[in-house]
Amino acid sequence: MNSKNDEIEIDLWEILMLILRHLPMVISFTIAGGLLLGLYSVYALTPMYTSTSKMYILTSSSSVLSLADLQVGSNLANDYEELITSRPVVEQVAKNLDLGVSYEALLGQVNVAKRENTRIILIQVTYPDPVLAKEIANEFAEVSQKRLAQIMQIDEPTIAEEAVESKYPSSPNNKRNILLGAAIGLLLSVGFLVIRNILDDTIRSADDVEKFLRLNTLASIPEEGGTDNSEKKRRRKKLWGVRKGGHK
Repeated sequence: MNSKNDEIEIDLWEILMLILRHLPMVISFTIAGGLLLGLYSVYALTPMYTSTSKMYILTSSSSVLSLADLQVGSNLANDYEELITSRPVVEQVAKNLDLGVSYEALLGQVNVAKRENTRIILIQVTYPDPVLAKEIANEFAEVSQKRLAQIMQIDEPTIAEEAVESKYPSSPNNKRNILLGAAIGLLLSVGFLVIRNILDDTIRSADDVEKFLRLNTLASIPEEGGTDNSEKKRRRKKLWGVRKGGHK
């Protein structure tokens, strides 16, 4: 058990040393990844704006509401979510605002949700134009108000809050994309180094002999020492030739 743990620690240490030896490359990949994805997010992606209108579900127009009315209103919220995104409502909104888009395209820009533990329905519209995003959200509330009362034969739901124009885009999140790009660059660089190190089976030291070949190293001949000895022999021969020439 201890040997396994030691082996894991050695591997992690080797990876750390590998990263430190190639730290400039890792930093370059990290910066490049963040820069590329950041530029793509700023200049290539279309900014989207989100506006939200709110509807309050009613089951009775009387001023006195019973517990049963409240429970029924909460249960009707699921039906409201489905009916607000029905084809007649979506197509009517597109027609009223003269959007010139298909049912599928407009439906993809709308999200209807119920606020938890309430009878509030949120109609969120995400659109490239902040003014149109506000107008579409308000138009959905108005068209749904009449359509729901007609189909379900109940009092019209109340528009609790009209949508307002958003000043800042809801997407893309440039800071998050830059960090994501930097993380991708970091992972790619580290992954490349680790894979290259794993595939490289070159034996460079006595430790590699013991690790990969499971053999004990008895002796090693330094390459620099051999070069120095040969240089010394050549110099000795040269000097001996000079001396012989001098005697002659």
